[in-house]
Amino acid sequence: MALVTAERELGRRLQLVQGIHWLYGAQGDAYAALLRGYGSEPHPAYERARAAGPLWRSRLGVRVCTGYAPARRLLAARTADGPAAQPQSALAWDQGLPDAGELPGADQVREPATRAAERALAGLRGEVDLVASVAARVPVEVLADVHGLTGADRVRLAEACAGAAGALDAALAPPAYDDAVRLLDAVGTLRDLLGDEAARAAVVGVRAARELIAGALHALLRDPGPAGAAVRQDPALLVTETLRHDPPVKLHTFSLAEDVEAAGERVAAGEQVAVLVAAANRDPGAFTAPDRFVPDRYAAGGVPEPLVPAPHGVAVEAFARGQAEAVVAAVAAVAGVGGLAAAGGLPTAAGGVLAAAGGAVRLGRSPVTWGLERVPARVAG
Repeated sequence: MALVTAERELGRRLQLVQGIHWLYGAQGDAYAALLRGYGSEPHPAYERARAAGPLWRSRLGVRVCTGYAPARRLLAARTADGPAAQPQSALAWDQGLPDAGELPGADQVREPATRAAERALAGLRGEVDLVASVAARVPVEVLADVHGLTGADRVRLAEACAGAAGALDAALAPPAYDDAVRLLDAVGTLRDLLGDEAARAAVVGVRAARELIAGALHALLRDPGPAGAAVRQDPALLVTETLRHDPPVKLHTFSLAEDVEAAGERVAAGEQVAVLVAAANRDPGAFTAPDRFVPDRYAAGGVPEPLVPAPHGVAVEAFARGQAEAVVAAVAAVAGVGGLAAAGGLPTAAGGVLAAAGGAVRLGRSPVTWGLERVPARVAG
C-alpha cells in the first residue's frame, strides 16, 4: 500500500509541475516556456529570455539571469544546502545521496578517454550516430576504467548511465512516469556499483562529458575548415569554444546562501536563481559575434572564459574537458594534421571520409542540457 501511495504521489507531482510550466509559459513567461521546452531549437527561447533583461523575476518565483557579468557573479556566490538548492524539483533523483564525491580530474581521464575514443573511431562504418557511437560511449568507458570495473559490472554501468541520462533535465522538466521510475532504478544501480558518494558525481559527470564531446564533434562536422584549423593549433581551443557556444549545462538553478549584488540589483539570501548559461555565454556585451562558432577567439588574451556551473554540486569542467580534448585529439590524429577539411569531411583510419548525414537532432523538454540526441554521419569511401 505504501508503494502504491508513493507511486501515485510521484505521478501527481510530475503532472502538477508540468501543468504549471504549461500555464505560465502560455501566458508569456519566458522561463516557464523554456522549461516547457516544446521547441526543437533552444536559442529563440534564450533570446526571448534575454529580451526581458539581464536579471528578472519569473512568475515561478525564480530570479532569472541572462547576462554574462551578473551570471558570473551569481555563480561565484555561496549556495544554500538542502532541497532548496534545486528549485521546483519535480524529480528529486539525488535525494538521500551525500554531497561528497568528486569526479576524476582531466589528467586522470585523458589516457582512458584516448583509448576509448580510438576504439570508437575505429569501429565507425557506413551510417553512424556520433552521439551513440562516440559521445555517449567514451565517458562510460572512462568511468569504468577509473573505478576498475570489469565484465558484467561494465555492462551494468553502461545500462545504468543510459537509464540515468535524463536526470539533470528531470529535476526541472518532469519526465513521463515510466521514464522517472527507470531513472530512479538506474541511480540505484549506480549506488550499488560505485557507492553513494560517487553515484551523484557519475550521473552528472557522464552526461556533461557526453554533451561536450557531442558538441565538439558536431562542430567539426558542421564546419570542418575553421574547426579543423583550431584543432591543428590546439584541441583545447575547439573544446573551449564548444563550452561557450553549446555548453553541456545550459541552465543552472540554485538558492543563494548570501546576499549578492548583480545587474544593479540585490538578490537576497534564500532566493532561488536560474542562470541561463547558454544565454549568458552568448551575451553580446561580453563576446564579439556571440552566435558564431569561432574557436580561435581563445587564441588571443582578454576573452572571457565560458561559464561552466556545477550542477547538483558536482564540478564537471575538468572531467568533461579532459575527455573532449582527448576525443578531438584522437580525431585529429586519425584524420592527419592537414586532413580535417578534406573532401568535405573527416578522413578516417580506414581510408574513408566521415561527413555529416543530415542535421543534428536535439532532445525535447530537456531545459538543462537541451542535449544532442543524434549527430548523424556517414563514412564513405
